[in-house]
Amino acid sequence: MATETAERFAAELDLLLAMYPESLSFSPKARELKYSHCDESSAKSPAILTLRLPDTYPLAGFPEVISATGHDKEDLRSATKIAFCSIGAPVGEEVIDALLLVFMDLVSSRERPHQNTTTQAASQPEYNERNALANRTVIIWLHHLLNTNKRKLALNPSMVGSRISGITKPGYPGVLIFSGERSAVESHVSELRNQRWQAFQVRYDTDNTGVPSEIWQFKRGAGICEVGSMSDVAQSIVDPQLKEIFLSSIGIK
Repeated sequence: MATETAERFAAELDLLLAMYPESLSFSPKARELKYSHCDESSAKSPAILTLRLPDTYPLAGFPEVISATGHDKEDLRSATKIAFCSIGAPVGEEVIDALLLVFMDLVSSRERPHQNTTTQAASQPEYNERNALANRTVIIWLHHLLNTNKRKLALNPSMVGSRISGITKPGYPGVLIFSGERSAVESHVSELRNQRWQAFQVRYDTDNTGVPSEIWQFKRGAGICEVGSMSDVAQSIVDPQLKEIFLSSIGIK
């Protein structure tokens, strides 16, 4: 049991360090994991989360919140504990990546009320009109995609009338590409994110580029289809420049 615990945590930690190389650190002696979340749009201090891991994690026990502070250095320990409880993570599974995502969402939600509401109100009509016509493309990297129900969900957006094209690749790792109307893509990604994943990381998002985007075209046409390999994903992308973006996003180039 001790060997399995050590091996599983070592694999999870290696994966997390690869995903967040500049933001994550672990102290073996104290069993403390520290994560720093920077707001690239401002010069504020990073939000910091510190967790203490039981010796029996991940087979038993749950990470303990030692400290949690936002970008304005406000104490978020209580809010973070409540947020962690709300995800209903099962005992015996790796959960750190899911907890980091919850912490990021919490920090982001605390920032929004501090924005200038007058400026927001003045710009809201233009913003809504722009977003109503906008497209969005995301590339998601998963530790694995094996569960049949998750594979079916990835292929079949539940939002009625969803206009999304995309490619999914099951196995180790799993890869998802979705491109289409902003609202449809956001709804589908949100539904998938709410599933239990060992690792779920958005590697590319046109919302972060600041440039209007066209819907990606795939050789298999409209809709979402499943392929068998990473090479099949790349070959399915029609535009050579977008193919390069995909390969760079997942670390192949």
